[in-house]
Amino acid sequence: MAHAFDGRFQNTKLTDDTVAVDAPQSAPRRALIACAGAALCMSAGGLWLVPSEDAAMQLIKLFASVVLLLGGLILFNGLNRDAPAPEVQIDPVKRQLRVYEYDTKGRSTLKACYDIDALQELSVNKRQLRAKDASGVLVLEMPLGSDEEASAIRSAMPRTS
Repeated sequence: MAHAFDGRFQNTKLTDDTVAVDAPQSAPRRALIACAGAALCMSAGGLWLVPSEDAAMQLIKLFASVVLLLGGLILFNGLNRDAPAPEVQIDPVKRQLRVYEYDTKGRSTLKACYDIDALQELSVNKRQLRAKDASGVLVLEMPLGSDEEASAIRSAMPRTS
């Protein structure tokens, strides 16, 4: 059962028989980066509230404000980049659900591996992927980026008989 797709979905990568879904970046981390970026940008303007009549001091303030502004803009630019996020793979051939985590250098580590037959639930409802283990504990719940991703995952999921 091979799936071939021309494009890459927002959070889903499909290769051969395995479906992989990336989790979104954490909200507290994004908020902290946004606050730091805003603080640096505001500091760049705030330097000019302190009066200075010396030309050398104004040159130093100009240099410092440019550095602060660039630092803030770099932090804001980093918000648009994808952070190393966990990846969920559903392998219908081996009948496994695997969760991989990535470090900052892009190296993957297997965080968890579940046998699909041992899961009580593995479902895609609307645009939400859910999995519960045999005791009913929720082990995975994550949003999907689009209806196309949900359809692709549904078609790759194994059929239970």
